[in-house]
Amino acid sequence: MPDTETIGEALTRVREALSRAGIPEPDIEAELMLMRLLGVKRHSLFLDAGMGLSSKKTAELQDVLLRRLKREPSQYIFGEADFRGLTLKVTKDVLIPRPETELLAGEAVKLGKEMDPALAVIDPCTGSGCIAISIASEVPGPAVYATDISEKALTVARENAARAGVAERVRFLQGDLFTPLPDELKGRAGIIVSNPPYVPERDMEGLAPEVRDFEPRGALAGGEDGLSFIRRIVGEAPLFLAPGGWLLIEMGYGQSGEVRRMAEDDGRYDNIEIIKDYGKIDRILKASHKA
Repeated sequence: MPDTETIGEALTRVREALSRAGIPEPDIEAELMLMRLLGVKRHSLFLDAGMGLSSKKTAELQDVLLRRLKREPSQYIFGEADFRGLTLKVTKDVLIPRPETELLAGEAVKLGKEMDPALAVIDPCTGSGCIAISIASEVPGPAVYATDISEKALTVARENAARAGVAERVRFLQGDLFTPLPDELKGRAGIIVSNPPYVPERDMEGLAPEVRDFEPRGALAGGEDGLSFIRRIVGEAPLFLAPGGWLLIEMGYGQSGEVRRMAEDDGRYDNIEIIKDYGKIDRILKASHKA
């Protein structure tokens, strides 16, 4: 590590170190690392490339780089992740929000803007609260209920709701899926939206080290076939959905055929469709409760 270096030199050094370690997209990673560390926008890295880093910032950068070379995700290193214009707190007690889940939240927001505001939104397996908080931030009116079995995750989610200014709009409840919800919510949900654990047990060890070694296993593992939670949500959601209410569930690669069959065989759903993600992979089940 040099005693002093410019922003441009630091960017090159970090990029090369990440590349040698086989970390994907080292250019983007290096830029994001410097942006977070210095609190600047991307263009500043290049406009101010000749500006010298303080010895303090150089030492901080080295600490961050060493952690990242051990494959710790940068979001955990800095304690923050971006999601639909929000900056959320993330710890190792919650999953790092992903672009696929932004797509899921976006679909829920679109439906939320069209639904009766007297109805509620339910987000089982809320984790960091990213989905529930996005809906509360972008859709005026409906009460949002978010559940998670992990109290540590809910602590993070509550802080994120307060950061976003929607703490009064989202009610966080600790428990398994729909179990902690009040009985008066039955038949009163306009939307149930969830990103549950869906990785098959056999695939857990093959995950990228950033995921396998750092993200919470309980938020990833979906049982032997990866569908344990999805199966339960499809089966239990109609108890809470209002007639015409929507169910949205994120799923994994190769699961869409079985998930569609679940909804079709259940008999209580209409308008069943599968939405693809940005990589053209089947990612979201969308279905309405029969009126």
